[in-house]
Amino acid sequence: MPPTSRRLAALMKPLHAWGPVLVLSLVVVVSAVIVSAGLRTSPIAPARPVLVSSGSWAPFVGQTLPDGGPITKLVVEVLKRSGYAPQVSYTSWSLAENQVTSGASVGVFPLVSSKSRRAHFLLSDRLIDFEYVLFYNRRGGEPRVSSASDLGALRVGGIAGYEYWDELESAVGNFVEFDTAQEGFRALADGRIDLLAEGLLSGRAVLTDPSFAGDAADFGHLPGDSPLVHSVEGLYFMMPETAEAAAVMKKFNKMLASMRQSDEYETIVAELTPSAYQEVTLAPVGETGLVELLDSSGRLVLLAPQGTRARVLAWPEEFVGSAGARSSQGLGTVPSRRILVKVKVANGPAQGRVLHVDARALQLGAGGS
Repeated sequence: MPPTSRRLAALMKPLHAWGPVLVLSLVVVVSAVIVSAGLRTSPIAPARPVLVSSGSWAPFVGQTLPDGGPITKLVVEVLKRSGYAPQVSYTSWSLAENQVTSGASVGVFPLVSSKSRRAHFLLSDRLIDFEYVLFYNRRGGEPRVSSASDLGALRVGGIAGYEYWDELESAVGNFVEFDTAQEGFRALADGRIDLLAEGLLSGRAVLTDPSFAGDAADFGHLPGDSPLVHSVEGLYFMMPETAEAAAVMKKFNKMLASMRQSDEYETIVAELTPSAYQEVTLAPVGETGLVELLDSSGRLVLLAPQGTRARVLAWPEEFVGSAGARSSQGLGTVPSRRILVKVKVANGPAQGRVLHVDARALQLGAGGS
């Protein structure tokens, strides 16, 4: 064997002996890196199942609403982002609170803040703000309320389990209680009460529900911003006052704050206003044979093809005006001007544009998903 070959064989001899060990060590190191990376990207633990309580309060929450209603959708998403797998139990408001105090559920929503609740529960940051008003029956005339004594002399209805704002409760004293808002509106329709304290959106949801026999146009709410007749309140997620709950609430508030800065929050909250998500299909109206998209004065801006969809942003007064407004304009009269509806185009070349259309172009129930 040549000298060069002998030297090469001598150098390779240790490699032959230690080669398998080195390869095995390399495999172990690479495997450890892969496992470590997997642990960092995988959840530390599976989401913890939790039960939370709520009631039925359209359009905010309710077992029959899509996704349980916008506020349920919001609370569930925030809890998921906090590492939990929430399940919602729908019951009466008083029982929902009792489930939290007894430990049967970890939290309850959406409730307004009150002295008694702040004494027993931890409150999240505000989920949303909403308006409380006093509804009345237009057929009986609008009650005049300019002082607490005026309000105290009236029969004011309230919903069992609700806690109202301080000025109203001080003036009323004893409410005529009903189990549901629908029962309260029936009593208002029958003349058994003079006023009904309810959220503006939730009250309108009851009045427009097909299961309510009354005409929504027969009911109004007392005007003005006086604290006797109007209040803006926050809705909250509440938990028992314990150290464990405080840790959960801290994470909940952090995730809620993050969501409130996103388009997702705005989309969820927009679902509370029916006109904000009423999708329609637009039909051709006029000589062009195409959908005419107009400015606020009715001048043609764009043409759109048949099948164009849009979301109604505001219904005209002729569609939603009160009985009193209709009377002053003359019942049965035909509008002398074209009725325009403000919409946001949902598909096609004009997608995203906010324009107006002739009301005759709207086709309800024909919108695509």
